[in-house]
Amino acid sequence: MLAFSYALLVTIIQLAGAYIRYLPFSQIMERKGAATLWRNMLIWSVFGLLINFSITYSLGITMATYKLLFFFGMTPYLVISVIHIPHRLPQHLFVLGIQALYAFMLHSSSGIILTLIYSNMTAILLPLQLTLWIFLFLLIYPWGQKLFTSLLPDEQFVSDTKLRWYIAFLPISFYVGCLISISNVTFLPELSTRLSRLAIPLFFFIVYFIVHYNSSEEQQHKKLMENNERLTRQRQSLKEHTQLMQENEKALSVLRHDMRHSYRLIYALLEKGDYDSIRNHIAAQKSLLEHTSENTK
Repeated sequence: MLAFSYALLVTIIQLAGAYIRYLPFSQIMERKGAATLWRNMLIWSVFGLLINFSITYSLGITMATYKLLFFFGMTPYLVISVIHIPHRLPQHLFVLGIQALYAFMLHSSSGIILTLIYSNMTAILLPLQLTLWIFLFLLIYPWGQKLFTSLLPDEQFVSDTKLRWYIAFLPISFYVGCLISISNVTFLPELSTRLSRLAIPLFFFIVYFIVHYNSSEEQQHKKLMENNERLTRQRQSLKEHTQLMQENEKALSVLRHDMRHSYRLIYALLEKGDYDSIRNHIAAQKSLLEHTSENTK
């Protein structure tokens, strides 16, 4: 029963990691695609639960088992995400690195809390650590959701092929540095060591927030400049349109004046019975109209 409970906690944590890695792509996925993705995730989680239980039942609840499931259990979920969200492998690797550091922070924080309570962290406390991990995850979930929803780098960075891969592997390289410090499965570090391990992901997240904030400010400034330029063009277009309307109004006023003069002349010629002059006047007006029409084309 303890082995099954432990495997269930591990499976919940693996699903939580998969969900966190899904958040950055949630804005670009259609509802149907997201439903298919999570249907396959949940189907695999059933098999994953059986695998976690088999490993735990066979090897026992030890630090070796804990780290085996912690480090490699997320792989099938990652493969499912890559299949259902294709052509974005650098982004997947970048999100994976950030999520791994995020999980490592929760792992270290829960270990520190248990070390403070029990003075010495042992394998017997691992189920309690998993429970505490889930509690911390839910506690800071609003912050985590905000972080991962806007996690993907700006398109101007990922458009460059070399820079795209550098950015993709940057958080993973920090995570590898964290793994090296806990690669010995038989070593249960003291509180001071746990605190020093926690400094690596904390340093990365601080640097990431600074870079992300500066990037956001730059993007906002760029958008503001583009909006100002667009408003300037609209204002210039409106000015030109107003000037054209004024010119048309002026031309229309002249035309009305000419038409009134023409009507008076025709009326005077009609009273005199001078039809030849009327025909000549009409022909002259027609020629003038045709000439004006050609000039405006």
